[in-house]
Amino acid sequence: MGYCYHCGHELILQRPPEDDRLRETCPQCHHIHYTNPRILVSCIVHSDSKILWIRRGLSPGKGLWAMPAGFMEQGESLQQAAVRELSEETGLIVDPNQLNLCVLSSLTFINEVYVVFRCFHPECDLTPPSNEVQQLAFLTVGNAPWESLAYPDTENYMRDFYRDIATGDFNTYLGEFSRRQHGLEKVQNSPHDKSTG
Repeated sequence: MGYCYHCGHELILQRPPEDDRLRETCPQCHHIHYTNPRILVSCIVHSDSKILWIRRGLSPGKGLWAMPAGFMEQGESLQQAAVRELSEETGLIVDPNQLNLCVLSSLTFINEVYVVFRCFHPECDLTPPSNEVQQLAFLTVGNAPWESLAYPDTENYMRDFYRDIATGDFNTYLGEFSRRQHGLEKVQNSPHDKSTG
């Protein structure tokens, strides 16, 4: 428990009137400190049959593979956050208007919302721009690092995405990852594709 950022008094846990759950509340000024899920954004970059993977340089998952991802900042749109994270971790500059929604998922076990976009970018040589990333590689499904994933729960949707790029039939997935449930459902085929590839 922390302290009220309005008056500095120590917070207590109580159920506010007409609320259905306990909240951190200030007994001095009565301000309710709501704790809401954080928004995590990612961008899957594909080139023909390959997807851009990053090998993480920092914990958690140092030395393991993932998609470029990070948390949304104040004042950013979802797309702006995704291309900023992509640039910070790979050096690629992508127009936010070129992104297509790919996955929307609730990560209830860690109180996050995960929003994944995709875009086409021609394969190119990339050098990690910072110590956040050890290695960058465009990989086919057969070369993907399935045994070395930083976040193993992402394997199924990454395999789905490889299928989508193989067929050119891109889908949007909706899902939930909780302590009891892991999975995504295809909710629709993308109505149009902003990517040029």
